[in-house]
Amino acid sequence: MGYVFGGAVPKRFPLVTAATVVVNAVVYIATSYTEHFVRASQGYIYRYGYIPALLLSYEGVARIFTSMFLHADILHLLFNMYFLYVFGRGVEDLVGSRRFLLLYLVSGLGAALFHTASVPVSGLEALAIPAVGASGAISGVLGAYLMFFPGTSLVACFPVLLLPFCFTVRASAYLAFWFALQVLYGYMRVGGVAFFAHAGGFVTGIFVAWALGRSKVAELRAFRWLSSFGYIVFGRYREGLGLFTKLVLASLMVVMALSLLYYSAGTDVAQVAVYRGDVSVDGRTDVVLLRVSSDGSYSYSGAATAETTIVLTRLHKMGVLVNQELARESLDFRQKPLEGEVEIRVEAYGISRRVPVILFFSATYDDRGVVRAIGGLMRTRVVEIVPTYAHVVVREVPADFDFSITSTGPYTGEPVTVAAAPSAVLSLISAYVVAKRDAELSVS
Repeated sequence: MGYVFGGAVPKRFPLVTAATVVVNAVVYIATSYTEHFVRASQGYIYRYGYIPALLLSYEGVARIFTSMFLHADILHLLFNMYFLYVFGRGVEDLVGSRRFLLLYLVSGLGAALFHTASVPVSGLEALAIPAVGASGAISGVLGAYLMFFPGTSLVACFPVLLLPFCFTVRASAYLAFWFALQVLYGYMRVGGVAFFAHAGGFVTGIFVAWALGRSKVAELRAFRWLSSFGYIVFGRYREGLGLFTKLVLASLMVVMALSLLYYSAGTDVAQVAVYRGDVSVDGRTDVVLLRVSSDGSYSYSGAATAETTIVLTRLHKMGVLVNQELARESLDFRQKPLEGEVEIRVEAYGISRRVPVILFFSATYDDRGVVRAIGGLMRTRVVEIVPTYAHVVVREVPADFDFSITSTGPYTGEPVTVAAAPSAVLSLISAYVVAKRDAELSVS
């Protein structure tokens, strides 16, 4: 959506807006320094990002709020903080710092609900994919700005053939177009962006603006009437949204409400199960997510260290990580080890090696054949690749790993059906606010 300038100018310093920018920046520095500040460490994303499958757990709720302050890379952070600053200043000045903070957090919560309810649109594998970023909460700020300041003028700039193309646009038109793109991209499954989280945050922001902002708008209007006070804005004053803008926004919200309920009704919640694994290798802890399908296939993701990847790869290939034949079983190989060979492939170099694995361990499994607890000693060889100027050197280095894994779950698709109803209700209420209550919220 390019860049925008202008909009409502605050009369007071936007304390919460500025503090939120600072907090997000500090968190990004703390989570990206190991990656030279280019991107956040994968370990932090999987440990604190929002996982839809975990919504109904205490951890899942906590992750909603921790994920609001995590960003995947530097551009993700910069774009989000820029839009928060541009649109947040005026909204905070109008409703006050406390209500603005509540708007921000509740919008982030609404974004998580919509993202969860929309999982069937992109595929149930999204249940185990972490979502990070303040985009959902900031989208709520955009929704509130739409209702409070629809008549302000914005200067929008877009790159055209590497040159900026700038023009003046009414805030309501710009934000309605932005919202329509989020909904459209969400249904088109464009990229790996949580577009329905953006749309959900926007819808929630409209609802919160109506619930918390009406009294502030009434106070401002009364003060204007008594003292001819003019709120400082750019652009000509016009009360409320235009008819076409109302039609577009309300229609999209109704479509979202109906489609989310439809997808929820047709979702097989048992089709995919997600497990959270706490891994310890030689004293270093890690968090991984295990996604198990009803047909027994599975995948794991989130390993932040090479040691975790090595251990998981060998446990997987030895058939002791997930194995339906081991359902409800317990294994004890602490005295006499389990031995075998596994093939290790390095796709980047087209190299394949068979390495030995000796496991001294004990393990227990649930009724899906997923390991609930496993721990012991692994003796193997690690394949090291050393590229040189002339050729590639391949070495196999003996290595021992003390490891343990405990898993919690399974977490199924049930959160999808739970999140669909409140998401639909929020959409319908916000459609009503846009269609019938816009005039009572508009100050410019």
